[in-house]
Amino acid sequence: MKRPFPTAPALASLALLGLAAPAGAAPAANRFDGGWSVTATGETGDCAGPYRYAIVIRDGIVDDAGGSDVDASGRTASDGRITGTIRKGLANVAVSGRLRGSAGTGRWTLTGLGSCSGRWTARRSS
Repeated sequence: MKRPFPTAPALASLALLGLAAPAGAAPAANRFDGGWSVTATGETGDCAGPYRYAIVIRDGIVDDAGGSDVDASGRTASDGRITGTIRKGLANVAVSGRLRGSAGTGRWTLTGLGSCSGRWTARRSS
């Protein structure tokens, strides 16, 4: 029986919203700037998905294209590497992956409200 975690699926699918480069990393080249369509799916735990969201990258900084009430921050590295976190209440989503050209893939893990993990894919939308 699945436990209800109303914010867990939403946080997991927002995995790309709070991406961060390692401390001291220079801002990414603008080659990843623009709109992206993200799909997150769960592989373990209570976050099945798929969940779809739009994000935007400006000057290497990732943000939710439509606004969000999660604590998210981060950047894409110039080579497309993405790592970071998203927080909302007790939930914490760790994100890692890479953008290449007009696509991207990676993994996410949710902790704090139970646990689940999965994969995300992204496609450039503009």
